[in-house]
Amino acid sequence: MIQAEEEALLLQQYSIQSDGGEVFRERVEPYMRQVLKYEDPLRQEAALKTVPVDELKEKALISLAKEGIFSPSKNEEDHAFLLQLLFWFKQSFRWVNAPACDICDRETSVVGMGNPLPSEIEFGASRVEIYRCNHCSSITRFPRYNDPHKLIQTRKGRCGEWANCFTFYCRVYGYEARLILDFTDHVWTECFSNLYGRWIHLDPCEGVYDNPLLYEKGWNKKLDYAIGISKDGVHDITKRYTRKWHEVLSRRTITSEDTVSAILMNITRKCRSGLSSDELLALENRDRKESEELSKATYLEVNNSISLPGRQSGSVEWRAARSELGQADSLSCSSCPIRRCVDAHVSKIYDALSAILSHFCDNNIPNERIIEVFVTLRSLMQNLKDANFKSRRVTLDQKLQQIFEILPSAERLLSAISLKAELHTVGDPSVATDGNLIHTSLALPVALDAVDEILSNYKSNIFYTKGHQFPRGNRLCSGSVLASSEQLPIGIVCVAN
Repeated sequence: MIQAEEEALLLQQYSIQSDGGEVFRERVEPYMRQVLKYEDPLRQEAALKTVPVDELKEKALISLAKEGIFSPSKNEEDHAFLLQLLFWFKQSFRWVNAPACDICDRETSVVGMGNPLPSEIEFGASRVEIYRCNHCSSITRFPRYNDPHKLIQTRKGRCGEWANCFTFYCRVYGYEARLILDFTDHVWTECFSNLYGRWIHLDPCEGVYDNPLLYEKGWNKKLDYAIGISKDGVHDITKRYTRKWHEVLSRRTITSEDTVSAILMNITRKCRSGLSSDELLALENRDRKESEELSKATYLEVNNSISLPGRQSGSVEWRAARSELGQADSLSCSSCPIRRCVDAHVSKIYDALSAILSHFCDNNIPNERIIEVFVTLRSLMQNLKDANFKSRRVTLDQKLQQIFEILPSAERLLSAISLKAELHTVGDPSVATDGNLIHTSLALPVALDAVDEILSNYKSNIFYTKGHQFPRGNRLCSGSVLASSEQLPIGIVCVAN
């Protein structure tokens, strides 16, 4: 590999452009102006109002609890929140192949490019695509906005808008983030993880994280330059994304490697000109560590047992034209990480429900009354689930109070969900969290699903008999599993015990 790299560098000397230094600089420098917009307090304040932060914090803590981490460190919590921010963004931002008609909201076809209007230029849209409606022939404009303040309003675009806006959100929440410019026409994000002590790859278009070989191995991309751009400087991080560095070198023909390094170093020096000596030292130490990491990365062996998917974002025709579909069978459970699964709460919930069902059977309670009780319990649990996880409390009406008074096993169910009934205290009777808040967040969805199953069975005339254990007595519990991860559209779970 070293010999192949030397040969590629030798051949590169005969391929580079004479004025390539300026060409390279002109590709990179405009993005510096773009990322500096991320630091604007007014833009950041507007962005904060668009994120359901408590919901994402709860999901982050739940994801950690599922792995048995109920008292996470700040670094663990920050890392988990970042991933939930990625998954939320993937669901809330919209990909645009061709915009819907502004008049009738039906399909359009591209006509060409148009001149940007002053109102579009104001938000960085130097390019405007023009589309004609296939039904009413109306013209629809699709300005390619670059200002993140506008993108948090429109919430749509292609990879440029997606990566631009997501990187901005990362900065809004205090992460050290940089926009990654891939000269072969893609853009994504990297954030520095204090948990791992290194930069991690995040692609908001795909909802994928820490999988840098996705493009070369999954999409079959022929990479050349991948440049990380942030307020603190610019870095050539191409080596993180390839295991074929000698092949990549043969395609890096804009200018020499020395010129690339000099240009990036010069831009970085300007970015850091106002920093203190301590800040400079911290950044230089981090740069040095990353440089060592990247130097080693190119010589790591590729794990061929792990398959990566082709591109998922964009229409099939568009992806095929870019040769980014990858292999049809490229996603397999071999690409899924093994993680610990904590689910003791599930058994406790099922045991509590079995006790309730046994009580009904022992006392010959009519099915109509059983359904009424479970509908009432379900409403209570849904209200608790919808409440803010930090202050989860629901006042009990008379019907619920009666259930807890005549059905002692109902309190066992609450205990399994880390809840408690406060029936004889000052103030209105209520149910509230008892203990770790995230135990409740973790258990409530399980209890709701279980109650839904019971109700569905009773309404379908499938009744529980005496001695029946809900839902079954031989369920597998806890251990390690292969999981497809939350960001993927399909679920693969293989028991690894």
